[in-house]
Amino acid sequence: MPWASHTASSSSWPTNLTGLMMVTKQWIAALALASVSGVSMSATSPDFAIIKVTNKGQLILISAAKLDPRHVVQLQFPDPKHGTQCCQQLKASQFKLSEEDIVASNELTDSEAFTYESRAPSNWPKGPFIGMAAVGDFKHVRSQDYLIEGRAPDGSPMKATVCTSSEGVHLHATQGDRLQTHLYLWLGYDIADPTCKLPVTE
Repeated sequence: MPWASHTASSSSWPTNLTGLMMVTKQWIAALALASVSGVSMSATSPDFAIIKVTNKGQLILISAAKLDPRHVVQLQFPDPKHGTQCCQQLKASQFKLSEEDIVASNELTDSEAFTYESRAPSNWPKGPFIGMAAVGDFKHVRSQDYLIEGRAPDGSPMKATVCTSSEGVHLHATQGDRLQTHLYLWLGYDIADPTCKLPVTE
């Protein structure tokens, strides 16, 4: 509704302190409800995450939002004969917030990412591994080595790619043509042949 419609007549505003306080409380309650709803929607929307398996079999998951324990996590996993395979399902409730000293960031919000840990499934080959996961209500998830894709509940296509920079791993996820997520995981060592393409400069 245009602002002009609110200011056209001063008689619509309360003329006593009690009325003004009631209106103020109603506005605060409405704003709080909208804020909570927005957080809930963003936290439960399907998204992609970085996964890392350590030499000790620890499974690390890096995400842009808190995991909803009711969700399913569909993970890429290593296959000695065929490279990266898709996908093994775990419950989000099998992950806990990690207490490890992990440097990971949400590049879109310039803030720390959420880091979780679990144990790699016993049927996975031993050894380090970097891959991706689809978190939440996805349909028809499939992947290749550096690509994972599926469809959101509304049918819109979603995909994520992973690449390496000089010191870490970047995940870029899109929904349709919109960049939804950019995660970074620092590996702690130099990478000889980064695979991320340099941004185009004009």
